[in-house]
Amino acid sequence: MIIDCHGHYTTAPKQLETWRKNQIAALSDPSQPFGGTLNISDHEIRESLEGAQLKLQRERGTDVTIFSPRASVMGHHVGNARTSLDWAERCNDLINRVCELYPENFVGVCQLPQSPGTSLDNSIAELERCVNEFGFIGCNLNPDPSGGSWNSPALSDK
Repeated sequence: MIIDCHGHYTTAPKQLETWRKNQIAALSDPSQPFGGTLNISDHEIRESLEGAQLKLQRERGTDVTIFSPRASVMGHHVGNARTSLDWAERCNDLINRVCELYPENFVGVCQLPQSPGTSLDNSIAELERCVNEFGFIGCNLNPDPSGGSWNSPALSDK
C-alpha cells in the first residue's frame, strides 16, 4: 500500500470559502446576519475531487491520502475562540464527508480551533470529536495561532 501522508483539501467547493468570508464579515459588522449553514452536496464534493486529488492518486499510484483541511486558511488569529471553533467544525465536517464518500482513498486529519490567548479546551474537544466520532488519525497543529504576531505561548510552553 502506498500512502500519501500529506494532502490538503485545496479544491474544496466554493461554498466553504464563501462561508468563511461571511463569517469574517459578520465579525466586523454584527448587523450582518450569519447563520453559519454550509450547504455542499455529495455531488459537489465528488466533483471537487475527481479532477484533482483522485486523479493524482491514480496518476501517482498512491492508494490512500491522509487528508486535512487547507492549512493556509485555518486563520486561527481571525476572530475569537468561537470563530475558530465554528470554522474548524465546518472544515472537519467536510473532511469527514470526503472520507465517508471515499473510504478507500482518504483518511481524515482535523483542524484544531486554536485561538491566541485561549485555553486548549476547544482544541481538545474538537480533536476528541474527530477521532472518536469520525475515526480521524491526527490533527494539524499550528505552531503560531497568532498569525505571525507571536504573542501567544510557544508550543514548548508548559
